[in-house]
Amino acid sequence: MAASARLNYDLESWLGRYCRSKGVSKTEVIELGLLKVRRMENGTEAHLHPAFAAFQKVASGLVKEHSSGRERRSIDAMRKAVRAKYS
Repeated sequence: MAASARLNYDLESWLGRYCRSKGVSKTEVIELGLLKVRRMENGTEAHLHPAFAAFQKVASGLVKEHSSGRERRSIDAMRKAVRAKYS
């Protein structure tokens, strides 16, 4: 389903920079934001520690990486990757 939204210049600029730096589309970012709002409204994330919530965002990627036979990362390398992707 198509939807549209008007963003102010600052938010649109930030969104463009963020998407280019992370290699994701604007649609992906907006969908993730809407899902997060929905989960918070439903109370499904209200009880989660912020660190665990951040881990859940990257957990599926870590599992895929491990199962694909890639070399395991050190905990410091994993922290750095998570910070780079979600900060």
